[in-house]
Amino acid sequence: MKIFVGNVDGADTTPEELAALFAPYGTVMSCAVMKQFAFVHMRENAGALRAIEALHGHELRPGRALVVEMSRPRPLNTWKIFVGNVSAACTSQELRSLFERRGRVIECDVVKGGICVG
Repeated sequence: MKIFVGNVDGADTTPEELAALFAPYGTVMSCAVMKQFAFVHMRENAGALRAIEALHGHELRPGRALVVEMSRPRPLNTWKIFVGNVSAACTSQELRSLFERRGRVIECDVVKGGICVG
């Protein structure tokens, strides 16, 4: 099962560190760490569900609570767009409204360092 792990500091977190964090819940097949998120692949669904329940909100680093959830595939015929250099005062709703002028917005998330609109 593929697990999404958000609010990760990719410059400071290794795949080995995440694998060790998830290992008590089941067999970790692989870990991939990006800039602010990661994916952990676990062999057993039951172990993955236990890890999600136990580690969601866990602070891997002080003040950085992890977002741990099942990875969801993107809906067909959609695209994820990274929008950088956005004012810290801009809300996801303001950005959503701007993009909805051009078409349907499935999801709009504020992330550190930018905003993703999908």
